[in-house]
Amino acid sequence: MLYISQQYANNRSQFDHETFSIASSLSTSTMPLTFKVATHDAAPVERYEYASVLESADQILESTWGRQYRTQKVKEILQSSLPKDAISSIVAKRNGFVDTVVSAYNEHQHLVIRPDDVWIAILSQFNLYVNAHAEELRTSFVAHDGQKKLVVNAVGNRYTVDFGALANQMTGEIHKNVVDKDFRDWILPAFITTSQNDTVICAVLMMATLKAYFRYGMNMYCGIPSVTLEGAKSDWENLLARLDKLPTFGAEPAAWAALLRPILKRFVNAFDGNPDIDFWSRVCHYHSGGSGPPYLSGWITAFCVWDSNGKWQGPSLEPGSDKPLGHTFGYEIPALEIDGVHYCTIDSSDVPPGYCEVDVELNDNGDKFDCVMVSGHVGSRIEGEGEDTLRPCPSWFIFIKEECEDPASKRKREYEEARKAREDVHVVVPPE
Repeated sequence: MLYISQQYANNRSQFDHETFSIASSLSTSTMPLTFKVATHDAAPVERYEYASVLESADQILESTWGRQYRTQKVKEILQSSLPKDAISSIVAKRNGFVDTVVSAYNEHQHLVIRPDDVWIAILSQFNLYVNAHAEELRTSFVAHDGQKKLVVNAVGNRYTVDFGALANQMTGEIHKNVVDKDFRDWILPAFITTSQNDTVICAVLMMATLKAYFRYGMNMYCGIPSVTLEGAKSDWENLLARLDKLPTFGAEPAAWAALLRPILKRFVNAFDGNPDIDFWSRVCHYHSGGSGPPYLSGWITAFCVWDSNGKWQGPSLEPGSDKPLGHTFGYEIPALEIDGVHYCTIDSSDVPPGYCEVDVELNDNGDKFDCVMVSGHVGSRIEGEGEDTLRPCPSWFIFIKEECEDPASKRKREYEEARKAREDVHVVVPPE
């Protein structure tokens, strides 16, 4: 049985076939909502399908961010939001939101989604769009040319400071230097389910989205450090309302908002006791119940409209065109339509990353380091007594980066050096 829920209940055994009718008899506007979508039982996550069990934050980064960059590598993780005791339950994913939903659909696992998870997925896509159109959008965000350096300060050193707090502090500096004074409140989540971790993740997403206009620095000083001490229907209505701002950023974000609105409306409407089961059956593919093809043509594609370079890969923007974009493998793939909105078809290999990165110049009491902050959805968290439930795993990291040689270039160089060495070897034949 496939469940969709905004918040996971630790004891799944307490739910039976009357789950939804019981939940409906309560106030669904102030509690997690769980409802049946399919009649089959949930299946445990098959861990053997994955190469290995992750044991550290380094491994999660190397399996996600590390595969994207060939000339940089993680030298040292300074801080991460991932608890060490939770890492073994995480499966690294290039897009922790899209891949989690697709895996739950294809492999028949329960699914848990929070408003924050959807908002982080939206911001991750928005980041790609803004950075691909930075100059044409400049006046929508800032009044200055080039990049302005923003700096925040903290007492301590790179091993003692709270980098999450510094990222939140940086949003204040950004707020002072953007023309839209509502932008920070729009970016940062404020749902019942929002944790401090979610706020930090969205803060770093805000930094990464505006990195064409700002450079970021974090300064630390010695001294005595100061000590600073899941969703309702209204949260999802809040999330839906946030879409109204997207059209102000251009034609592509406006088209994106049109794709997201039917989806989020169904998230909201589910609280009225009538979840759209057919909608949830079309997560991945146009034909209800489809599972397994190497392309995505369901509504989850609305979270993949820009590729990793910020190039639009969503439905055609040409007026009157209903033709879906993406690989069709030689045959026609009908476009999924919800509320008159047509969704696209994309190759599963074209799912963009669900995380972003931004460079940070770190000054640790005079010692300077080139750092990178990575933030967003980096995997799926496996939960439940029977390990039959998945939820997106939003996280953030900061690390000192180290330049390295591209593996392909290194292999070529070593080959050429070995070839030259062989050519330089002269065989001396002793005289008879």
